[in-house]
Amino acid sequence: MQTTGLRYFLAVARTGSIAAASSQLNVAASAISRQIANLEAELDCVLFERRPRGMVPSPAGELLAQHAHQVLIRSEQVVTEIRELEGLARGLIRVASSEGFSLDIVPNAIAAFHAAHPGIRFEVTVLPPAQVTQTVSVGEVDLGITFALTPSPQVEVLYDGQVDMLALAAPDHPLAPAPALRLVDLLDYPVALPTRDTTLRQVFDAACAHEGITVEPVLTANKLSALLPFVRRSRGLALMSALSVRTPLRLNELVSLPIQSRASLARGIQVQAMRDRRLPKAVRAFLRQLLDALPPPVTS
Repeated sequence: MQTTGLRYFLAVARTGSIAAASSQLNVAASAISRQIANLEAELDCVLFERRPRGMVPSPAGELLAQHAHQVLIRSEQVVTEIRELEGLARGLIRVASSEGFSLDIVPNAIAAFHAAHPGIRFEVTVLPPAQVTQTVSVGEVDLGITFALTPSPQVEVLYDGQVDMLALAAPDHPLAPAPALRLVDLLDYPVALPTRDTTLRQVFDAACAHEGITVEPVLTANKLSALLPFVRRSRGLALMSALSVRTPLRLNELVSLPIQSRASLARGIQVQAMRDRRLPKAVRAFLRQLLDALPPPVTS
């Protein structure tokens, strides 16, 4: 069996359709159909069950998916070891990131690493936290940085830390000189928040409920980057992690204000890799660069 056919087969198994796999791989659907037909002919079995909601691997398909995944991982490992003969002169590092880390931490770490190793290329995918972990667990990326959710047995945690939620304001905001805010102080100003399906919003809403208050945001967005212009150009406040806006804070484009709350406003953050996978030399070197940019890990 050729690795190309196995790669196409796995893409269909993960996405549930040939059309979705075609879009993901940027390969013609007819080519994917042909490869799957070849596999089915070679193995003399049906690999997919066609259902109303998409294509689902048959029992034989499930078995092949496990084998294909291991074959592709081993194949990639061989390529990596060959490329490592050239040290850090060339290679590709794939990173999956929650949006909160993609605004500042990850691109700045990449820029610093690129300055020392210009031959290394990067591919960054921004995903919701749970999807970051899923992508790491199946080996589609080398590293994931995300807010910690349910542990996955297929993922190794390389860093486990916490980050506090802060209020962000324009430098001339009336509250800018304050040493800290209370949650109740937010009621006097327009507030910008992410949508309810985000970890930040869930932690924030729980803390407000604990104190018996309700903060109705003036602006809600599913992208953190959409909140920042509102803060810069109004008397508004946005809730965010300082890790998301280190550069604007350093340049004094925004100010951050700690929030005093009866309930914790901290969120767990993790850097993850696929369990039992040997990371390439370039990825290990970039990992050190990334960890240097994060707060000290949580110690038990």
